[in-house]
Amino acid sequence: MLKEAVELRIDELGRAKDAFIRHYQSNATSAANDNTIVRAKKLLEEITTLNPELDNDDDLDIMARYINQASTNHVISESKVLKFEQQLRGKLSKHQNRLEVSTLHCQLLREALNTGYTDISAFDKPESVDLEDDFEVVEQELDEVLERFEKETFAARDTNTEEVKAYLSDLLDDGGDLSKFEELRDELQTFETELQTDGLEMDQDFLMWCILDILKNGIISEERKKTLEGYLQSPIALRELVSVLNIKPVRNFAYKDTEKGLPVTALQNADGHYSIVVEEGVIDSLFLRALGMRWAMKLKSCLNQFKRYSSAFMSPNLSEGEIDKRSYFLDRDPGEIPTVNAPCSIWPPNFPPVPMPPPPMDMGMGMPPPPPPPPPAAMVVPSKKRYKSMKNQLCYPPPPPPSHCGSIAYRRHANYTQQYFMSRLPTEIGSTPNVKPAEEVQAGLIKTLAVERRIRKGLDGQAHAGSAHFKSLASLLPHQTILTVLEFLGFSQSSLDLFGSFLSAKLNIGPAVRGAPDRVLPRARGVPDGHALELVFTEAVMFFLELALSKKTTSVLYRLKDSCYFVGNDEEYKLYQYEVRTFAKIMGLEVEMEETQSIGLLSLDTGIETDKVVTYAHRIKKQLQGCNSVLEWVGLWNNTIGTYAAHLFGPLANVFGKAHQEEVKETYNVIYDIIFNGGSLTAHVESLLATSGLTNPPVSIDALVYLPQAYGGLGVKNPFITLGLAQHLPDDPNADLITYLEDEDLYYKRAAENYALFDANVYARKLNYIFNNDKARMDAAVGPGRDLNIFMTKEELVANREKTTYPNLLTPPGYPYVFTSTKLPSLYDVYRDMLSEPKDEMPESEKITDEVTRLEDKGDMESWRSLSAEDKWVLQLYGDECFEKFGGLEIWIGEHVPQEVLKLVRGVAWEDDDGSSDTTEP
Repeated sequence: MLKEAVELRIDELGRAKDAFIRHYQSNATSAANDNTIVRAKKLLEEITTLNPELDNDDDLDIMARYINQASTNHVISESKVLKFEQQLRGKLSKHQNRLEVSTLHCQLLREALNTGYTDISAFDKPESVDLEDDFEVVEQELDEVLERFEKETFAARDTNTEEVKAYLSDLLDDGGDLSKFEELRDELQTFETELQTDGLEMDQDFLMWCILDILKNGIISEERKKTLEGYLQSPIALRELVSVLNIKPVRNFAYKDTEKGLPVTALQNADGHYSIVVEEGVIDSLFLRALGMRWAMKLKSCLNQFKRYSSAFMSPNLSEGEIDKRSYFLDRDPGEIPTVNAPCSIWPPNFPPVPMPPPPMDMGMGMPPPPPPPPPAAMVVPSKKRYKSMKNQLCYPPPPPPSHCGSIAYRRHANYTQQYFMSRLPTEIGSTPNVKPAEEVQAGLIKTLAVERRIRKGLDGQAHAGSAHFKSLASLLPHQTILTVLEFLGFSQSSLDLFGSFLSAKLNIGPAVRGAPDRVLPRARGVPDGHALELVFTEAVMFFLELALSKKTTSVLYRLKDSCYFVGNDEEYKLYQYEVRTFAKIMGLEVEMEETQSIGLLSLDTGIETDKVVTYAHRIKKQLQGCNSVLEWVGLWNNTIGTYAAHLFGPLANVFGKAHQEEVKETYNVIYDIIFNGGSLTAHVESLLATSGLTNPPVSIDALVYLPQAYGGLGVKNPFITLGLAQHLPDDPNADLITYLEDEDLYYKRAAENYALFDANVYARKLNYIFNNDKARMDAAVGPGRDLNIFMTKEELVANREKTTYPNLLTPPGYPYVFTSTKLPSLYDVYRDMLSEPKDEMPESEKITDEVTRLEDKGDMESWRSLSAEDKWVLQLYGDECFEKFGGLEIWIGEHVPQEVLKLVRGVAWEDDDGSSDTTEP
């Protein structure tokens, strides 16, 4: 049906183009004997009548007036009318060029539909590349995969549930955290009750999201893929599916034909490697996907709420003794402490109370009215059905603002919360889940780890960093561990029974091997990787490892699914290793500890890993060679090589510097040489277009290839554009940190000089003002028997530089206090600048920006501010050529092209719908 509809659109475009060419060519021949004014008039009338889309051009109105006047007066010469005629024919030529480009897109779309387009979203699921195509190798691999699957899935691993419960309880021994965890349990139980009572209560948008999520992130059979795509193309089928799924009971869910076992099949991915897939029925699969996403969104909401108020997750603060010590040695002379009329008798102010401001001058207009109160916060209720669920959610007052928000400890924990904490779990936006793209999380983590390592090495002399990888986390996770953790979180027995039946479902291993008899066995361990419930189970378990590390250290544990990364001092690093091993042992997991940190194609210890790059390039080359159409090739290229892979090489940030940028450029040169055999990207795409019938394009091949698709180009991406836009990267990434340490030395020297200027009376006033003559408090802060005439040591000064900021140094003695020129060392600024990714601000062409503004919101064309830096670069590079050949930046007639289908074939539609993906491995 879809293909037939597209063919109708394409045929209609072909007829319109042929009619356009035939009409104007024949008229040009017949009008050859007419005089110039008559020809111009006829041409103008035909354009207005036959091509009203060209009549919107303001120039036509102006030319029409002059041409009409040319026959009645002698002001306008015939040569000028001839120029008008040439301009009119130029407009027709530009319109014809746009029709040609539109035809090209339709031809490429027809080619893709006839050859069968491939889902390009799962290109980098495999973690290795095997360049052998020998049949025996593939068969041997299938045997190995099946053997590993049976060994992992049907062999139970018992865990001590009492030991798991005791471990989890010990993490919440703090009274405040325990009370907040009880609130988390209550909220989960309320949601659970409503879910079991009311069902899924999904709408059509939510179901579409679930279908797209399965298509994007799962390896499924071609038959299942076509079925799901058919649902997406039929609104009636979607509505019926929604009705079926909403009446399906949550409490009593059971697989269809349970006794026969769920078929286990072996499917090949894009590289030809086998993956074992448990095939659920369509209804069961969609129901469990929706159920898992509902639970995943709720779990993230509750865990975020708990983290917000948990003392274990809070960034470290200064103790009372540390605050007192810093105040004594670094604060100014308190002077005479007022004894009367103090607004606060417990903590007197440093200065006398500020007098009230004078009343405003009488301007003869009266006092202005007071400002209106702020409007009440609006509660957004996505749907009436879910109002009851939202009504029962707990509302908490916001936590007090931190007093150390300028410290890197605060920035570190805020960054962890916003970017990495439970990043795999979706949040609810409107009525659909929203998952942060795994590539984006991974790219940010590479940069964050690099900054943490530089900070540690610069401050401590050595960075204690490592990684821990849980082997086959989803496949090897014991069922007893899952159910015990869920019970600890407050899940009721009915939910535990439901999840238990899902985990121990019977599987039929026979269909995985051709001709083998049925073998039905219950699943004894693990959960299918990529399943929605796997997301809930693994994240629920791994949350407690993050809680343990946050409680025991001042650093944070960064995690990408089953891989954990840690950077800290020597003591914290030993605690990290101990906690990870303890967690793995108690939970029944296998973990590999490494002293290095490698993510994507980058080792943070040694740099880009060339061997991995070569393997990766050969793998992508093999996939590109397997593409059946130009559009499939372009989509795969853009998703792999064309878009700069920050999740594989790291972002182009200050922390890596200019040397890393040059290393990445050399790496991409190697990749290009492997894929194109020494040729170029442009030449290769040109050869692909030639095989598709394009021999004489109306514009240079460069503009056609690289112009964004929204403007009519192929939208081919080039990573060298991104690399070229990264300007002003530092030659030495450690320069700011070195400057900071120098500023810190100067600060200590000046602070010691200031302190030496104080006399005994000032010391006495400080003791009285800060400690209130409380000797026990003073001994706790500065130590018993300490000579307070001697300034604090450098080690004491810098001990808490990550927890707080340095105060301004004031020139003693007494009022008024004048700020000195001593530069304040700011570790926060160093941390922030290392994370930043500078980009070159290109000069903007007014002609190009005006045209973009004119076209914005037409089709998929965006405003200038919304365009990426790469698209701006391309539009300005080829803009003049587009104006010359097409009259503007839009080089096609988008209305004649089936754009929705075109985006679907290119894989763009799915990306726009949701950027989530787990494709983070090279």
